Amino acid sequence: MSNYPTSTRSARILSAFCLLIVLAAGAAHAFRPYAKGAEARACWMTVSSIKTGQEYYMEVAADGAVLTRTETRKTVVTRRGRIQTRLAGDFFREIENSELITSQVTRDSKLLFYKGEVLKISAYISGELKRIDAPLNNFGEAFSHAFGEVKKAASKPAVDKNLKGFLTAEPLEGAALEEFQAKASKDGKLGNIETYEIQKAPALLKAIKQPYRLVPLETGADLKEIQEFISTRGLYGLRNLFYLPSTRGAFKCQVLEAVK
Repeated sequence: MSNYPTSTRSARILSAFCLLIVLAAGAAHAFRPYAKGAEARACWMTVSSIKTGQEYYMEVAADGAVLTRTETRKTVVTRRGRIQTRLAGDFFREIENSELITSQVTRDSKLLFYKGEVLKISAYISGELKRIDAPLNNFGEAFSHAFGEVKKAASKPAVDKNLKGFLTAEPLEGAALEEFQAKASKDGKLGNIETYEIQKAPALLKAIKQPYRLVPLETGADLKEIQEFISTRGLYGLRNLFYLPSTRGAFKCQVLEAVK
C-alpha cells in the first residue's frame, strides 16, 4: 500500500500524462520537413545562350519543385511541376560547394569563342543570399553536369496556363539609381515606403526580399492587389513596370506574363 495520499498520487499521474503530451507534440514537430508557412530553400536563375540569343528563367527548390519561363517575340511558356529530389539534391550540393558562388568573385573569361550558356544565379549559402553572373563553363564539370540534369528534367512538366503573371524586383544601384531619383524627385514621387506598408502586398514584399526571383501571381486578385498598390501609393512608372523607393532600398519592379 502506497504511503502517498490519494490526492498526491493523482497529481503525479496527471503531471506524467501532461509530460507525455508535451513530448509527443515535440516529436511531431521535429519530424515536420518545414514549419507551417515556410518554403523549401530555392535557387533561381536566368540562363542565356550566347549562340542563339535565347534566354529563359529556371527556379529549383530542394524538395524538387521546379518552375521555368521561356519568352520569345510571340510566345510565353511557363511550366511548373516536380523533378526527382535526388537531382535537386545533387544540384544544391554543387551550388553550396561552388567557390564561384560562395565567393561571388568571377574569373576572367575569354568569351570570344565560347558558344555555351551564361548563368545569372541566386542562391542561399549559409543563410545569405548570393548572386553570380558567369559562363557555365566557369562553374566546373560537376556543377555543369548537375545543372544539365536539372535543366533536362525541368523541361518535362506540363505547361501551366492558370497563372495570371509574375512579379519581379531588381535593386537599383549606381547610375540607374541616380537616374530614377532625378526623374522621381521631379515628379514628387521619391518618398520611401515603409516595410509595414509593403507587407500589405505580400507578393511585392517577397519580390524585394528575393531580388530577380519571379514571384507567381496565382489569381486575378493577386494581380489586382499589385495594381492597386501602385495606384494608391502613386508610384513612379506604369502598371507593368514601376519603381519602389523603400527603406530596404530602391527597386525596379515588373509584372510579367505567364502565358501568351
